[in-house]
Amino acid sequence: MHINAGFSNETELRKLTDLLYEKSKQGTTFTGLMEAICNEVTIITAIHNIKANAGSKTAGVDRNKMDKYLQMQKEAVIELISRTVSNYKPKPAKRIYIEKANGKQRPLGIPTVLDRIIQECIRIIIEPICEARFYPHSYGFRPYRAQKHAVRDIVNIINGSNKSDSMPTYALEGDIKGCFDNINHRILLSKLWKMGVHDKRLLKIISQMLKAGYMEKDLFFDTSVGTGQGSVLSPLLANVYLNDFDWYVGRKYYHPFPKLNLKSSDMRKLRQQGVFPKYNIRFADDWVILTTAEKEAHRLKKELTKYFKHRLKLDISEEKTVVTNMKCDGVKFLGFKIRVAKSEKNKGKQIVRWVAKPYPDYIKLGKKVKNLRSAIQEIKEHKALNCRVAQIEYVNSVIMGISEYIKSSISSHAFNMIDYRVNNMVFAVWKRMYPKNYLQMKVELQKLSNLPARHEGHETKTFAVNYQGKWVGITYAFLTHVQYEKKPFNQNMTPYTAEGRMLYQKYCSAKKQFLRDRPALYSPDLLKMSVYKSKYNFEYYMNREYAFNRDKMVCRCCKQPLLHTEQRECHHVNPTLPLNQLNKVPNLAWVCTECHKQIHGKEIPQGTEVKIKCKIISFRDKLNN
Repeated sequence: MHINAGFSNETELRKLTDLLYEKSKQGTTFTGLMEAICNEVTIITAIHNIKANAGSKTAGVDRNKMDKYLQMQKEAVIELISRTVSNYKPKPAKRIYIEKANGKQRPLGIPTVLDRIIQECIRIIIEPICEARFYPHSYGFRPYRAQKHAVRDIVNIINGSNKSDSMPTYALEGDIKGCFDNINHRILLSKLWKMGVHDKRLLKIISQMLKAGYMEKDLFFDTSVGTGQGSVLSPLLANVYLNDFDWYVGRKYYHPFPKLNLKSSDMRKLRQQGVFPKYNIRFADDWVILTTAEKEAHRLKKELTKYFKHRLKLDISEEKTVVTNMKCDGVKFLGFKIRVAKSEKNKGKQIVRWVAKPYPDYIKLGKKVKNLRSAIQEIKEHKALNCRVAQIEYVNSVIMGISEYIKSSISSHAFNMIDYRVNNMVFAVWKRMYPKNYLQMKVELQKLSNLPARHEGHETKTFAVNYQGKWVGITYAFLTHVQYEKKPFNQNMTPYTAEGRMLYQKYCSAKKQFLRDRPALYSPDLLKMSVYKSKYNFEYYMNREYAFNRDKMVCRCCKQPLLHTEQRECHHVNPTLPLNQLNKVPNLAWVCTECHKQIHGKEIPQGTEVKIKCKIISFRDKLNN
């Protein structure tokens, strides 16, 4: 199938990605992908995605940050990226190291911003093609999927067994030696071709990206194997590489008879043939295979060792790839420990029911809490009150981050442990900072000015500081609402079908709203006028759309809907700011044409409502100041 790259807005781009997903499900192959990748809409969408990432402020080997391209004119940016792709020579990544939980260091490659944008353009187009062919029980680095879904999948598979003798309580925990650093480029490109990516120009560009190398301490190192961790495209390519492993186990031991409609029929037929069913759950390079017999788990370990070595050119760690009896010890997976224990509801009965339960990995959790206590100690190091407030807010963000991660497990004990250790450290810090009146610094959570929605209605007291007449204090972990998800992950949730997006909306919450497709706010000719060249750069073109969504498509003054292009204008709150601050989102406000005239005019017409008049005067004051 040759792709029609004639789309002109984000809505049409979404329709194209939906079509790619649908056709890929049917086994279609695709050509003409480069035209879609180099389309102006794809490039602008990619820049939006990269710009929203915190890493956009990090430069590569060329020392250029995203701000450089945002200060250029829109046409110049599009032309630069198109010209770079047409004669593509990627620059090497900048190698840095980040510390792992076990104390070792993980290598991380930082491509240049220009290379990141091009990689994101490629990802936007080929991800729906690959998503359609990925194994259903693969969860790592895929849209609408997270670690909790992989953990919940293991629990549901075990608890879904009807009989104790058929319960898959033996787990093969897999560990691949340096998976990302040892991916074979030739095999990877052949797997992309097998998935339906038949544009040889695109495969050539991906091959160049893989072989771009990296710079470390001003020395260049070649990359003949591996996909650099840190690049935009690396997670998708790693999933492409390991997808055949997923299907190898799935087709052989889980769903080998595609003509049968029910998986229960598959399981029954497998057992009749003397084959033990096996369930493969993978998150990136971490995977767990469940089975009902210990001997089968050890046999499978030998089988997969040969498979990885000969088919994928990867090695399995003999020491870290272990077989675990989940009735005796829990399997460690993604920061959780999943155990199989006797159900408390069936105690005292003749028929014992076993159930799987996920718990936080307390060893890893303990290390996180230790780092959290160190962050609390830093509060007393700051002498300025505003710096103490900033550190308190940082501590709160860490507490909520840990709580959000573990909340899908049985974590009531974990919440209590976090709060106990945090409170002890907070007490010691406040006693040191305010030795005479530290007890007076304890206030009810509901009286804090920070995180009001989280603390509303809670009378539990916490330590706080008084900043500009308002209390700012430490939050509690137990306030995180526990969502113990028992329902299986709905495999139809995907961003590439209307049904999948709707299912995800319901799954998250009614409050969470998807961002609207960014509309064409101005006619294309308007930004080409010479009068706009100095002031309205590419950053303005990008940020006005964020401001438009922030203002909910209504005038900031009169609250009238801004439905038509000729009725809306983007106002600079303070037009005297330097160019690198002028077009930031906080300095942009959407107003109707009539209100915009009044903001820059001399008189406000009689009969104007008081609220509207106050808003206009407020904007005028900011202009004058």
